[in-house]
Amino acid sequence: QEGSDDELPLTFLLASLSLALNSSVADRIRVLYDSMLIGNEMNSSSSSEEGDQSTNTNTNTNASKEQVEDMIQNLQSTCQLVPDAQIVETNSKVPYQTFRVGTGSELTRRAREGYGGKKGSQGVTREADGPVTLEDFHAILKSRTVCAWGECYIKKP
Repeated sequence: QEGSDDELPLTFLLASLSLALNSSVADRIRVLYDSMLIGNEMNSSSSSEEGDQSTNTNTNTNASKEQVEDMIQNLQSTCQLVPDAQIVETNSKVPYQTFRVGTGSELTRRAREGYGGKKGSQGVTREADGPVTLEDFHAILKSRTVCAWGECYIKKP
C-alpha cells in the first residue's frame, strides 16, 4: 500500500522473527514472553510523562491476559500454530456441526479454562483469568488448543 504509514507492533515483528531462530522452543518462548514484558514497560513509561525514575523500575514480571491473547493472535497470523488447534465449534449444530477458525483470545481462553466437559481438555494454567507467568505461557503454547510449532505432538520421554 503506497503512502501507508502503519507501524507493526514489536510483538508481531518478534513473533515473525521467532520463525527464523535456530534455538530451542524454551528459548523462543522466553523471547516472546520477554517481548511482551518489554512492551509492558514501554507502555508504562510512555504513559507517565514526567514520572519519577523509581516508577520506571517495573516489578511486574507477569504478562497481562490481553498481551498473551495478542501474542497468540500474532503466532496465528504468522502461521506458527497447527491448523487442528485453531478449529472451534460454532453454535450451529443443525443439520450438522459447523466449525470456524478461532481468534487468539478464544484459543487462549480455551487453553486456560479448558473446553468440552469430560471429553474435552482441562485448563493448563493455575488461574483461568488474569496475568500470565512464563510457566503458564509455556503451558499455553504447548497445549492442544494452541499448539505452537507442533509442540503438542511431541511425546514426552
